[in-house]
Amino acid sequence: MLKEYSVARYEDSIWAFPDYPHRIKSNYGWKIHISAILTNAIQIARKFLTLNQKYHFDLKIISSIPYLEQMNMGYFGNSQVGKFITIYPDQSAVTETLELLYYYFHNDVGIRVGSDISYKQGLNVYYRYGTLLDDVRNIDKRDKKLKPSSNVERIYDYRLERYNSLPTRYLILKAIKQKGPSGVLLALDLQTKVKVIIRYAERNTIILRAPELMNEIG
Repeated sequence: MLKEYSVARYEDSIWAFPDYPHRIKSNYGWKIHISAILTNAIQIARKFLTLNQKYHFDLKIISSIPYLEQMNMGYFGNSQVGKFITIYPDQSAVTETLELLYYYFHNDVGIRVGSDISYKQGLNVYYRYGTLLDDVRNIDKRDKKLKPSSNVERIYDYRLERYNSLPTRYLILKAIKQKGPSGVLLALDLQTKVKVIIRYAERNTIILRAPELMNEIG
């Protein structure tokens, strides 16, 4: 399938790459990861590579299902778990790229990428700010705690408050949307007396302050 989409696997490498040049221009920036499980990896890969025929992302993708199984089991280190596809987006269009990928993949299931942030509580689109490799054939083992500098694109999702459980300062007013273990709530912040939108999921809770993101609740 990789050959069908002009993606080449290098000998003894867990990664495969498109046939156009790598375009990283900075040492640091945003990365995006799409994760997958063994049973949907082929489906996700085909959907992504078909999409990539239009967008020509700078990317690398795991080169085989056995390598994906090893990665998801932590064979290459816990920091690599879930990183099925790595995308190095245009640093001036990171939010646009995240929105596009979320639109196409938010209904798919993947493995949690522990070093990243889940975009909009999705199950397989993750992102983080960190070191960009000069040679993307290598696994990035460097600093995972870098913070975005002031001159990079600001992603609103990145700056949202995240909690493992809902703080007692928030009083739930009503449920706006619910789907399985996730949903959207309207709440009152008892400290500031400001209404907030809470998007929650099985893994963590995100506080979205109204009215800035009222159009996000759909």
